[in-house]
Amino acid sequence: MDVIILIAVIVLFVFLFKRTFSSFVYAVAVTDIFFRIVTYLKIKLTSGSLYAFIDKNIPSNIPTVIEKYTNYEFSIVLIWAYVIIMIVFEFYAIRTFMHKK
Repeated sequence: MDVIILIAVIVLFVFLFKRTFSSFVYAVAVTDIFFRIVTYLKIKLTSGSLYAFIDKNIPSNIPTVIEKYTNYEFSIVLIWAYVIIMIVFEFYAIRTFMHKK
C-alpha cells in the first residue's frame, strides 16, 4: 500500500505540472516533505483509530518505503538515487532564492 501511495503522489505531481526532470525532483521532495509532516502530526496530535490509520496507510518517508520493499543491494542503489535527487532539489531551491534577490 505504501508503494502505491508513493507512486501515485509522485505521478500526480509530475503530470499536473510540467513533465520535466525538475518537476520530478520537486515531486519527490514535496512528497517526502509531506510524508514527514504527516508523521510528525501523527506522533504529536493523533491518537486511537486516526493514529492507527495513518500509521498503517501513510509511509513515514521515502527511504523507509525503499528499505521495506527492496533487498539490500537494490536498496542501497535507490537510497543513493534518492540522496542525489535531494541534492539536486537543494540546488534548485538555492538557485531560486538567489535569483529572487
